[in-house]
Amino acid sequence: MNFRLITFALAAVTLFAQGPGEPRMHRMATPPKTTEVQSYLNLTDAQIATLQQLRESERAALKPIFQQVRPLRQSLRELRQSADPDATAVGKLVLSIQTLQQQAAPIRSSFQQQAQAVLTADQKTRLAALQTAAGLMPAIHEATALNLLSPPKGMAGPDGLGPEMMPRRRFGGPR
Repeated sequence: MNFRLITFALAAVTLFAQGPGEPRMHRMATPPKTTEVQSYLNLTDAQIATLQQLRESERAALKPIFQQVRPLRQSLRELRQSADPDATAVGKLVLSIQTLQQQAAPIRSSFQQQAQAVLTADQKTRLAALQTAAGLMPAIHEATALNLLSPPKGMAGPDGLGPEMMPRRRFGGPR
């Protein structure tokens, strides 16, 4: 069950990269850790600062869209949880959210292009390899769940156990 939760979480991360939404907005508010990518791509401190500034500018550019999506998602959540959701209303909300996501797509693409322009040719080559590896994440997680691979660094839970092996709470989640 927890493996499905992890898979869902990874899918959600992928979706956040594609469209606006409240959870991503909160994640974008604080600068992410950059030590691993800085080391892998051999980024300078100046490049990191530039990339973080671009991320803040992207966040500011997307904020009006986030603010429109948030109440739509809340309404959709409420409708889906109701005893007899109105399919027409659900469909309209979904289409409204998709329209806003389509408005965000060129903004995201522009900022991604600006971010990639900060990189050297060698860094762009290494980034392409990283992108290819990202496509393998579902297979990596499935192989880890089958104990064919060790969990990636930082993914083990308490006592070295992966999330799927941690004790469960009353409602099925890890403690």
